[in-house]
Amino acid sequence: MTDWFKDWFHSPYYKYVYSHRNDDDAQKLLQLILKEIKPKEGSLILDAACGMGRHSIKLANLGYRVFGFDLSMNFLKSAQRSKLSNVQVDFFCSDIRNVNLKVKFDLILNVFTSFGYFESDGENFAFLSKSKTLLKENGFFILDYFNEQFVRENIVPQSQKKINGLEIFEKRKIAGDYIVKEILISDAGKSESFFERVKLYSIDNLVGQVESFGYNVKKIFGDYEGNGFDIDKSPRLILMIQNE
Repeated sequence: MTDWFKDWFHSPYYKYVYSHRNDDDAQKLLQLILKEIKPKEGSLILDAACGMGRHSIKLANLGYRVFGFDLSMNFLKSAQRSKLSNVQVDFFCSDIRNVNLKVKFDLILNVFTSFGYFESDGENFAFLSKSKTLLKENGFFILDYFNEQFVRENIVPQSQKKINGLEIFEKRKIAGDYIVKEILISDAGKSESFFERVKLYSIDNLVGQVESFGYNVKKIFGDYEGNGFDIDKSPRLILMIQNE
């Protein structure tokens, strides 16, 4: 299960399993970010592990100069199809552990829990560490992750749903310092299974790592509406980090 994301993110079923993560979520998060940071029009923005480009495209529509990368060519093709012809976003394929860029950005996004997929802490924090060289002075890095304690206390062991003719069965468990999900999909009598495994990092661990790289954590939010972080109640952990 080391590289589970390669198979799962290449699957055409992914968008149906996460169909509840819609444009409203993306819009709320972007409104929160823009309200707090207020980047100037034309600012350079990097959307790391951009998926299907929801955030990238919305930012480009607002007049920002946006780059987005992902490991999944399927996601990137969907992003290109979603982008209007008059909107410029530079999408490219890259592993987040080894991103080669010479541009410096005003804002870097790593959102929708696109973090914690790898075996080692060194791999998981590689991009956050390297981003210090990719940000302009006083630039911001936004890390949108889940609240580890909330996940542990509110895990739903299993769930089922039907979408677009698919029967989707999800089983979840905590295994050591990971949350593991098995996804079983029945499609016209054909069954396939996929896995997810994401490392559980506490707020203290994350903030400690961020500060060890020389960043300052300016604000912490607990949801996309912009409420403050509550370790017992907040579903998300959104760090607004500045390169001072």
